[in-house]
Amino acid sequence: MGFRGQDYAFDSPAAAVAGMISRLAGAGAARPPEVVAIDAARGRVLAEDVRADRDSPAFDYSAMDGYAVRAADVEAVWRSAEAGASVTLAVVGESRIGDAPPVLPGEPHGAGMSAAPAGVGGRAIRIVTGAAIPEGADAVLRREDVVEHGAGLAADGECITSISLAPSVATRGRVRIGNNIRRRGENARAGETVLTAGTVLTAAALGTLAAVGCVWPRVHPRVRVAVITTGDELVSPQATPGPYQIRNSNAAVIRAVLGSHAWIELVTRPDGTVMHAGDEEGALDAVLKAAIGHADAVVLTGGVSMGHRDPVRAAVERCAAVAAEGGAEIVFHGLPQRPGKPMLGAVVRRVGGASADERVPVFGLPGNPISAMVTCTRIVLPVLASLAAASADRAPVVGVPRLVTLANPDGKTLDLWWHRLVRINAVGGAGMAELVDGRGSGDIIAGGRSDGFIEVPPTTAAHCTASARATPALVPFYPWPT
Repeated sequence: MGFRGQDYAFDSPAAAVAGMISRLAGAGAARPPEVVAIDAARGRVLAEDVRADRDSPAFDYSAMDGYAVRAADVEAVWRSAEAGASVTLAVVGESRIGDAPPVLPGEPHGAGMSAAPAGVGGRAIRIVTGAAIPEGADAVLRREDVVEHGAGLAADGECITSISLAPSVATRGRVRIGNNIRRRGENARAGETVLTAGTVLTAAALGTLAAVGCVWPRVHPRVRVAVITTGDELVSPQATPGPYQIRNSNAAVIRAVLGSHAWIELVTRPDGTVMHAGDEEGALDAVLKAAIGHADAVVLTGGVSMGHRDPVRAAVERCAAVAAEGGAEIVFHGLPQRPGKPMLGAVVRRVGGASADERVPVFGLPGNPISAMVTCTRIVLPVLASLAAASADRAPVVGVPRLVTLANPDGKTLDLWWHRLVRINAVGGAGMAELVDGRGSGDIIAGGRSDGFIEVPPTTAAHCTASARATPALVPFYPWPT
């Protein structure tokens, strides 16, 4: 089985994505990287490795609020105490965040430190999370594991003069070197790579940039994408449609899917809307030619099936015939999937660009809105991510699915890769996908009620076998970009 009387060029959506990417290898390198402010870098693709400018952490610090001690001293006090008795240590100073720490004295008296109260063995320095470990200390007792003894209030808060530890609370014999201490350089050493080129800059990655002082990162240029809708039946969403016209929802859908990624720049008409071509013969040619001339990728919706007024494939071939020697390659036209079976993928070689070998991917998406949403999310986005030089091993940022279980399987199967609309509900604290009742690929109302879609392999029911109903089968879930 195939499409337009031909066998499918690829046996799965994933294979089609890989086929397009392989033909575009190196195509996104024509424009040089750019430097942007860190506050403007969210979602962009890093163009170079970033290294730590100093050790991280830059010093040993406490991972807990509590008291810095010398582990051997605490254990010595335990040994000298009566069986079952609590142990008391004198609090002889405080280590504060941002300040140089005091020294934990090895003798009862230390420079600038208060004396240990009579009858008290061992010393401790009060410390908070993030404060530097005092010289001489090698462990931190958690505040919740000790009993504090104060002497009223000091000007800067409670004055703690000593602490005591009970064996049942402090777990006698377990005060060891390194307890609750984060060591200098344990996250990364100065000069070590902390982010690699190709990383999509998430909130966490931006935090890493800030931590190592990289406030002007070098990023890859945005992928310029032209969106073209087709069809005489379409009117703008603001218009009142005639009896047999429909509002152009695809323009909003595709702009939203693509525009959700900061590494994409939408190429629009001067009024900010997407390009459009009617059904008259040759109308698409000029629009498509202009788009290929100044965009890095082109996405069309509608006019890609087998009707006599479906102009996309012919327009791509005519445009490519005059674009350059070698023209275009139709990588696929038709894929074994529902919805989206008529989808087209092509690569056009562009002349007169900054590079001698500029290849522009052109996608023809079906006109039904659910088909357009699914194919843009499932196939177009991963290909564009490769043009943006996003690392494949960081693919969760650019649309790789997560696995979910299906809460309401219906046992239906299909001999195609089946993309089914679902909602994600929390059932017993776990995410479960629930099939959405839709009326086909034109049911945009059902689309709006869904959170995304699952992908079910051919001839496979989206549910567990009768013998394994306690553990439903996992299926890939693709959320709609937000």
